[in-house]
Amino acid sequence: MKLNITQLMSAVQEAPPFDFPEMNEGTSYLFKNFFCRLASAEDVWLSGLDLNAFSMDDIGSLGDLYSEVLEQSNYQVNSIANALRRIAPVCKIMSYV
Repeated sequence: MKLNITQLMSAVQEAPPFDFPEMNEGTSYLFKNFFCRLASAEDVWLSGLDLNAFSMDDIGSLGDLYSEVLEQSNYQVNSIANALRRIAPVCKIMSYV
């Protein structure tokens, strides 16, 4: 089976753009220095965090941000999957060795 690359690229381009939610300075700090590092399987030491760079509200905002990003990413993945499902496969002559 062959896949038409032009149709594949078109399906990917049809997907809605990903817009990252805006963050304040504290939430941005937590995102970069805590969440991203954890998501990359890096060790994060509490002693390595600047506890004055964020507030308790920023921790809640990070949770909300994660929910928004996850929801938006899930929508985008579903859009791409639906577009890919609409691409008709093209049969190819099989050769036997």
